Amino acid sequence: MTVGAPTCLSGRGARSREPVHAVPASRRRLRGFTLPEMVFTMVILAILAKFAMMKLVTPGTMTVHAQAHAAADLVRRAQSLAVVRGQRMGVSVTTSGANGRLAIDCTTGTTPCNTDSSLTLTQGVSLGGASSVYFNTLGQPVSSAGVPLTANSSFTVGYTAGASAPVNTYTITVAAQTGRVSIAP
Repeated sequence: MTVGAPTCLSGRGARSREPVHAVPASRRRLRGFTLPEMVFTMVILAILAKFAMMKLVTPGTMTVHAQAHAAADLVRRAQSLAVVRGQRMGVSVTTSGANGRLAIDCTTGTTPCNTDSSLTLTQGVSLGGASSVYFNTLGQPVSSAGVPLTANSSFTVGYTAGASAPVNTYTITVAAQTGRVSIAP
């Protein structure tokens, strides 16, 4: 044994007093990836997946939620106008199906009615359900004759991809006795 040479006193080298050799750098690199390399790879994959998902999602599926809330807000506006103006107001489906239209209108014989408004759905979002709902001066839903409703009225807002069943559908319900407007997916 040479003086100054490192020796190993445990394991294989303890018996033969062989010098300890370091693992070569090329062999050490074969063990795996470092944590920063893995994090960087995951971040790149996540960004690519986000762009791929954006290509798969259509504008209709992305906006159906917001359009359903806008339709519910229009129903609530008609209810508020009936209370504020002290006259019966109605909400009717003027165009059903894809890119449907929902409109606020005054009942016949009531004046003034210069703040009518409407909502046209876009991006292929469809509208269906009740043909019209009226509100009396208390904000309660009534029939076209002014009789309080005994059953809930509802509108549906949804998006259909091709000829299949609707992908996203929201139901806007007007409670019969209270006039509460709610949205359920």
